[in-house]
Amino acid sequence: MASLNESILSIRPSKVNVQQSSGTSLIGGPARKTHHDATKRKPLTKGRQRQSRDDRMLKGVDKLIRNIYVEFSEVQEKACEAVAIKNYESIASYSWKDTEHPTIYVPGLPPKFIPPILPVQLQRDKLTRSKPRSPAAAVDPLFETLLHQHPNFDMSSIHLVTDRNSLRKLLTFASNRSEKWRIDIDMINDTMFFNQWEEFRLMMINGHQDSGYGHAFEECVTAREPTLEDSIHHERIVRYELAGLECLVRFEADAYLNADGSGESREHLAIPSSDPSAPKPSRPVLRPPYKLVRVVSRGRYIDPDLIAEVKSCSTLKFNINKTLPQLWFSQTKHLCVGRHKEGLVTEKLEMKDMREELQKWEASNQEHLINMIRVIREIREIAKTARKCTIICTVVDGVKCLSVFNRKGGDMAIRPEVVKRCWGTLGKA
Repeated sequence: MASLNESILSIRPSKVNVQQSSGTSLIGGPARKTHHDATKRKPLTKGRQRQSRDDRMLKGVDKLIRNIYVEFSEVQEKACEAVAIKNYESIASYSWKDTEHPTIYVPGLPPKFIPPILPVQLQRDKLTRSKPRSPAAAVDPLFETLLHQHPNFDMSSIHLVTDRNSLRKLLTFASNRSEKWRIDIDMINDTMFFNQWEEFRLMMINGHQDSGYGHAFEECVTAREPTLEDSIHHERIVRYELAGLECLVRFEADAYLNADGSGESREHLAIPSSDPSAPKPSRPVLRPPYKLVRVVSRGRYIDPDLIAEVKSCSTLKFNINKTLPQLWFSQTKHLCVGRHKEGLVTEKLEMKDMREELQKWEASNQEHLINMIRVIREIREIAKTARKCTIICTVVDGVKCLSVFNRKGGDMAIRPEVVKRCWGTLGKA
């Protein structure tokens, strides 16, 4: 693999240059003869230390297609239109049910924001290992939800289907900030899918992460309606145009507010627990532990303007710069911030209207957003030919690099009847 020739894309705000390189390492950068060459990793033997996360990120990847580097220039590209989110529309939503078999409530309902009586002592989040709720594929809940709420939904005009987290990762790369990650890319006809790396996806679904007091704080300031008490994550699917790309973006919503922006009262609605018209998925050929997603019609529509992000921090000054990109990609207008000292919350929670802040952030981050769009378009051109590939972001000798690989195996499990209904064809994978 070290002798493979590939194009190296150097992205600048003013222009895009494609150069040729005579050799590469396995993850980004020109090939170098070092003792730590990634192409000469020693195989693991029984009793030895388990594989590192970097090694696991390489699972299933094949030949390197191209390396992408981001370089910055002081020259501004006047001909490039400002990047903004246009024609925002809330399409669908669902909530995961807390059960072993993957089950979703559609449209579901996020928890309601209800400020607690202070002071309150939070228990630190625990690293738990719950039973897997992995559906047949990452896209299964998305399509079951779309077809449940929009039986004739047309995917042919959608350029990109992604989760918010993947867009945030690409923005960090375009901003030249250091972070290692992997995203799997799949094409169905002309629609590109950004799929979270399987290990990260299962961690997010099953809650395998220690987040300090974050989850405990969310539980403290929200309440679920009686008919949805066994729900956990609430996911929303929105559609918007991003620099000419028609996008479907999925993200987790923490809470919702009253119509007047407050959270002082509780409203319990009687909601039917089943819907006989709900579509029943057919059975694809899959290997365990993957299971079909069950759909239960339960919940109600919530105006996207009432969705709130909930954050906690243990410092006097909350670092809002880390949160603004997250809010921008989902256009979440409300932010609840709670401060604590070793889990003890004594100060009144701060509820912020973020609309003005989001406009300022968008204006001041145009260079990074333009770079991100160029990277996405370059990935899309590669994926049109490769059909399925993997991108891995890493740092080689201090230089940020995005390596695009062919991917062997690990196909996106999407049922043929779903492709036919949503694209009007059997699809080209």
